[in-house]
Amino acid sequence: MNILIAIGGKEYSKPTLDLGMKIANAFEATTTIAYVGKKISQFSEKDVSVVHQNLDDRELYRPGVRTLEWAYDFLQSKNYIKQQDNDVTFNDHLLIDEENSRMRVLLKGSHSNKIDLILRTGEIIDQLRSEVEANNHDITIIGGGGNKGMHHKLVQFIDSSVMVVKNYSVNKKYKILLPVNNSLGSNKAIEIAQQFAKSKKLSVEIITVLENKSSDEKLKNILAKTKKRFTNAGIRNTATVLEGNPIETVVKYAKDDSLVMLGVSPKNPILKYFFGSKPISIAQQCNCPVLIAK
Repeated sequence: MNILIAIGGKEYSKPTLDLGMKIANAFEATTTIAYVGKKISQFSEKDVSVVHQNLDDRELYRPGVRTLEWAYDFLQSKNYIKQQDNDVTFNDHLLIDEENSRMRVLLKGSHSNKIDLILRTGEIIDQLRSEVEANNHDITIIGGGGNKGMHHKLVQFIDSSVMVVKNYSVNKKYKILLPVNNSLGSNKAIEIAQQFAKSKKLSVEIITVLENKSSDEKLKNILAKTKKRFTNAGIRNTATVLEGNPIETVVKYAKDDSLVMLGVSPKNPILKYFFGSKPISIAQQCNCPVLIAK
């Protein structure tokens, strides 16, 4: 499993990073934590290069470096990384230039196979999409605040499963809400939910929403098979059949202590962007974290 966690401002990114690392830990995943900053001018890049060559005398102040320092300290405080040479503080010497828009800090993970701290510069959607394509990330985890239009585009155009972390509290006891249907994405959501629930000892509420008579029996069978799967895996679960509009029903059923995990059907992203997607609408309207599996 390969996970990408996108962080922004320090005060808003703690829930995203906390939940993201719990998911990464559950899967023993290779994890990339990325901050995307505005692309600096050619003149500024030259100045930064000079500063970078003289780090003994001056600190490197490229936008996002201090956020990486905060993320480094957070990971260390949670024992996700080990100290390097007994140095307990972030050191700009650890930054490695890989290309014009990417810098990296390679860290040793105590729970994950590998953790990378990445600084990219440029347009956020393009940079995260490039990061996913270059490194084959399975899940991209993003914060739920800020520009909803940007989140919509991220979910649509990034070629990985996406979790939108909205109103997450590190002190709250969560349970997984798993809406199931006959989509390919739903099978992926079931796999992710099972692994995460097993690792973190969470209970799972499995639901299906009946929208028309023709699919009723098929959805009931999927619900029953999913319940049996979780029961056989030793995971506490309930299974419920609901009726109505899937978007409205799931949003109403989800609580502030829910972690919603659901799948999306494969479709041309351009068509989905203009004509909509039920999982994306659910993610926008729910007041809790939502994972959309692809």
